[in-house]
Amino acid sequence: MLLLKLWNFIRGYIVICVEGYFLEKFLNICTHRQIFLWDIKKHKGTSLIMKISIRGFRALRPIARKTKCRVSIIDKKGLPFMLNRYRRRKTFVAGAFIFIAVIYFLTSFIWEVEVSGNKELDQQYLLDRLSAVGVKPGVIKYGIDTDKVVNYLMHNIKELSWVSVSLRGTKVKVEVAERREIPELIDINTPCDIVAARDGIIKNIIVKNGVGVQKAGDTVVKGQVLISGLIPIRGTDGEVKPVHAMGSVIARTWYEENVKVSQQVIEKVRTGNYVDNIYISLIIKSFNLINREIKFENYDKIEIKKRVKLGEDIILPLEYVIERYYEEKDVIKEIDIEEAKELAAIEAEKNVLEKIPDNAKIVKSDLEYIDLEDGTTIARMTVECEEEIGVKKRLEETD
Repeated sequence: MLLLKLWNFIRGYIVICVEGYFLEKFLNICTHRQIFLWDIKKHKGTSLIMKISIRGFRALRPIARKTKCRVSIIDKKGLPFMLNRYRRRKTFVAGAFIFIAVIYFLTSFIWEVEVSGNKELDQQYLLDRLSAVGVKPGVIKYGIDTDKVVNYLMHNIKELSWVSVSLRGTKVKVEVAERREIPELIDINTPCDIVAARDGIIKNIIVKNGVGVQKAGDTVVKGQVLISGLIPIRGTDGEVKPVHAMGSVIARTWYEENVKVSQQVIEKVRTGNYVDNIYISLIIKSFNLINREIKFENYDKIEIKKRVKLGEDIILPLEYVIERYYEEKDVIKEIDIEEAKELAAIEAEKNVLEKIPDNAKIVKSDLEYIDLEDGTTIARMTVECEEEIGVKKRLEETD
C-alpha cells in the first residue's frame, strides 16, 4: 500500500469529478480499457469523485462522450505537477527529492512495537523478549521473519497460548493470549483424598469413590479430609486399600472485609501552577528545547506525546514530547457521617468481591457498622456463598 501511494505520487495523478446518468457504464468501459481508477466516492446524486493517472485521464474523452458524462478536474497531485510549479526553484526541487528519499528510507525501518492482549504478563518483559529476537525500533523491517518470532515466543514464554505478529507500515503489531492457570490434575490411577480448600459448613456431599468421612451440616476447616482414599478391606484387621477418591462437596462459605469509616478524606488538588519541559526525540537521541527545574514539593506529571505519522501505521522516528508538572497540595475534606459510611461500605464490598472465586454462588450479603472501643467505626461486609470446596490431594501429601 505504501509503495503504491509512493508510485502514484511520483508519476502524478488527477482528482476528477464525473457527472452523468450512465456512471456505471462509464466505470465499466474504463475497466474494460484497463484505465485504473481508485478512491471512487459518491459525490451527489449523479456524480462520482475519483483519482486517475495522467495517462489515463488523456484517454477519458471518448469514453465521456460515449456515456454522455461530464468530466471536470478538481485537483492535480503528485511530483510532476510540483516540478512544473516550481521548475525555476531548483533548490526547492532538490530539497523535495531529498525529503522524499529520506522518508522512503525511514519507512524501511520499524519505529514502533505494539503489544496487546497481555493481562498478567508485564508489557516490558514481552518487549524485552521481542528485542532478543530482533523485533525492536530501529531495525530494518524486511529482515523480520514473523513466523520465526511467533515460534520463539511460543517456545520461550510458557504463559502464552497464542501469538500473532504482523507488519503494518513501520509498526510491528503483536497480539498474544495467555494460558489459563489449570489446577494440577492427578492421574486417575494415583491414590488421593479429597480435602477442604477452605473453611465452611457442608451443605451436600456426593461420594463417587472412596469413603465419605464428613456429612451435611458438619463444620470443616481448610485441609480437613472430606472423602478418604483409604477404603477398609473387609475381613482384615484394619487393612485398607488406597484408591483415587472422587466426589463433590458443596459447602456454605463466608467472606468478610472490614473498612474503617472516616469523616476526613484527603484529596489532592491542583494549585493552578505548572511547569512544562519540552524536548524532541529523534530515533534514539533526545534534544531538550525547554528544561526547567521542578521546585514543587508535590506534583502530578503527565506526558503529551505527538508522533510524526503518515497515516495510521506509517510512524516516523520523530516525536515531540511535553512533560507537564502540575503542582498539587493535600486538602483534608470533612464529610458527614452518612457519606463516610457509604464510602466505607462501597470499598468493603469491592474488596470482598475480589476474594470470591468465579465458581462460587453468592447466597446473601450483610452490611453492618460496628463501633470499636477506641471510638472508631468500621463497615463490615459479610458475603455468604455456596461453592465446591473439595480438592484432590495425593495420599502421601496428606498429614
